Amino acid sequence: MIRTQDAHLHNFIKLVTTAATNVALYHLKHRQVLLLNKRALQALLLLFNIHGNITLKVVDEQLIFANKPVAKNLAIEKLIEWLTQNNISHLQLEPGVYAEELLGLVNNLSKTPDQKIEVKGSANIHYGHVEVRYKKPNTAQLAGLELDEITEHEAERFMEIYESVRDKKKLEMTGIHEIVNGFVEAFGTQSDALMALAPLRSMDEYTYTHSTNICMLNLAQAKVLGIEGQLLNNIGVAAMLHDVGKMFISPEILCKAGKLDEEEWQIMQQHPRLGAEYLLDTPGVPRLAVVTAYEHHMRYDNSGYPTTTRPRKQHICSHMTAISDTYDAMRTHRVYEKAMDIDQIISIMLDLAGTTLHPQLTYSFLQVLSELDKK
Repeated sequence: MIRTQDAHLHNFIKLVTTAATNVALYHLKHRQVLLLNKRALQALLLLFNIHGNITLKVVDEQLIFANKPVAKNLAIEKLIEWLTQNNISHLQLEPGVYAEELLGLVNNLSKTPDQKIEVKGSANIHYGHVEVRYKKPNTAQLAGLELDEITEHEAERFMEIYESVRDKKKLEMTGIHEIVNGFVEAFGTQSDALMALAPLRSMDEYTYTHSTNICMLNLAQAKVLGIEGQLLNNIGVAAMLHDVGKMFISPEILCKAGKLDEEEWQIMQQHPRLGAEYLLDTPGVPRLAVVTAYEHHMRYDNSGYPTTTRPRKQHICSHMTAISDTYDAMRTHRVYEKAMDIDQIISIMLDLAGTTLHPQLTYSFLQVLSELDKK
């Protein structure tokens, strides 16, 4: 049944995208276009025999159908590209779709990005447009306090998502993407991108989870470097998930107030590998998140863990995560350890630059901290 379902879906998408290509070459009522549209409708009817309705979603450049990623080919990639360019999160087709209605979808698919069109749904074909869920109405800009409020709300939501992983439930990637999109949107409204770090200066560390801190710190670093678009979002997602492997480590080890013994330390060092393996098998997770989960404890000089047989060139996101991780660990008040002040942190991180931490990225990060401390 699954193989038949996949074949029908691939055939349907191939036919509608091919029809769209023919529209661009000829015109909407060309004989070849109408023939392809008729065959696409037949393939769609076969799918309706298996499913009550058809919903295609795009999550991190991956097409999702029936809660499973769809294997990519040229037709699938073309559909993903069109949906993304038109800011469409999902496409829903309901039983009752007729030939002229489907032809409207084909016509939409034939348009290039420079051809500005308003994509409207019909009786049985619906488009779900991407919405910014955390942008507050009637607010031109989010001040530091508002970003702080967003962070507190999302930290609580993220804790629920992480707890579901510990309970061996499926990771809710939609929730992760929504949290990161909320942060990116909030950062985008800052008049000074560096000020996105401001809420971290005075926040109550007990209220916020480590991973939401790392997400904000990584996004701030990326913004300083001029990173935008999908890569910026992927960096945020990678930060949120970098420590997911700890959900597979015993709470007694994770919450131990004091130094771990040798056996406990060996177990703790497994969390990057465990996290990467888990994310690799989770649909909708950007590959960057897998890499960052595996590399975030590898030091700049390759002396960290997991150990490798030869020097490994780490991704810039892994370097940024290590910097954010180091900063957050020193700024977080714990039961057995008081938080350090900013001057202590800068001094220690300068000493770590070039060995534990990437030097140029560290200097850039510390410059941000120095600017904030003057405000």
